[in-house]
Amino acid sequence: MNRTLKGKRLLVLGGNAISCEIVKAAKDMGVYTIVTDWNKYEDSPAKQIADDFWNISLMDYETLLNKIKECGVDGILTGFTDSYLLPYQHLCELANLPCYATKEVFETTMDKAKFKQLCRENGVPVIPEYQMESFDPSVINNKNKVIIKPVDNSGSRGVILCESPYDYQKCLKYALSFSEKKQVVIEKYMEMDSLSVSYTIQDGVLSLSTTDDRHVYKSPNGGSVTQCSLYPSKYTEAYIERMDSKVKKMYQNLGVKNGVLSLQFFTDGVDYYAMEMGHRLTGGQHYTYTKLENGVSVLDCLIHFAITGRMADYPIIEKDNARFSNLYCHLYILGKEERIAKFEGLDYLKQKPEISHISQMKRVGDKIGADGTSAQKVVGLHLKVADVSHLKKVLVEIENNLHFYDDKGNDCKINFNSNIL
Repeated sequence: MNRTLKGKRLLVLGGNAISCEIVKAAKDMGVYTIVTDWNKYEDSPAKQIADDFWNISLMDYETLLNKIKECGVDGILTGFTDSYLLPYQHLCELANLPCYATKEVFETTMDKAKFKQLCRENGVPVIPEYQMESFDPSVINNKNKVIIKPVDNSGSRGVILCESPYDYQKCLKYALSFSEKKQVVIEKYMEMDSLSVSYTIQDGVLSLSTTDDRHVYKSPNGGSVTQCSLYPSKYTEAYIERMDSKVKKMYQNLGVKNGVLSLQFFTDGVDYYAMEMGHRLTGGQHYTYTKLENGVSVLDCLIHFAITGRMADYPIIEKDNARFSNLYCHLYILGKEERIAKFEGLDYLKQKPEISHISQMKRVGDKIGADGTSAQKVVGLHLKVADVSHLKKVLVEIENNLHFYDDKGNDCKINFNSNIL
């Protein structure tokens, strides 16, 4: 418990299941937690574990501002969801409370087209792309597939692989249906490994926190979603040598001051192509591994910042180190698009010594989201193992013991051993 924060009041924007991570961490730090969103109590898992909750929309600024003043809120925080970031920034501004980024920074980092332009201006390679207005679908073939994605969505929503010119209009319509701006990015499909990195930012200083190799589940409908991430990446040293300084300079030029950044690349260890980024906490919850490795959790830092305006009372860069000494795995258990009636095996998982953290993203009664999107993630497991052989053994045990069923008794879990590692 942090004595500086004990009894301080934190307003968490968004009550979905993954927001429970913020509430739990804040309570562990002695902070009084309040959760708000437009959903009912029974539909907001984070409200159910918070000290208090409000049924107020994130965009109802006048009502929220009055409640913030009335209840003596000391800080505001959100995470994991892009669409919450601008309401978070605006509410912080209205309430004169700390926000880790400006509106302009969020707008650049949330928009795929603006992010790619930022990369180009700073010498960070990006995936080759085509302009929607002039794109000729006849160039699509087995050796030249394209990915179509909305410019303004996240979590793999609306992202689809197009392998034939005859499917182009259908794929385009699908991607556009996920875009409020009705704009898409059309990119060359990259047959390369997938690498993710994260940075912690403190007073404009960036430190590389994690690297991981992403293993992706590919949906039959063309979508894809991360199913497994291994920390540290096999490309860690090559990334540090070739890209780390460029990325840090790029974000310093953008004007980031505090918070967390995540980036995804395609790479073969020599060439790197930036594809996605986030200026928020991500579903990967990499802070669970950094806390085990070096005692730094960016989630704890963001809670500290929300209340004090400082990420920490020490130089984070002196502790942050992406060269992990242990092997970690973040495994997502994915499900089919059904409503969950029953779980089996969660108690078994809690007893496994290799599993350091369980994040339950769907509960009984919840509908699993569309195949090939982050909405089909049901459970997230954080594992610490000795080596890859040990990991494979644990994966078999998890697959054999964890199940979730629909109301007809059908197992809704998507098996993963054939798709990863």
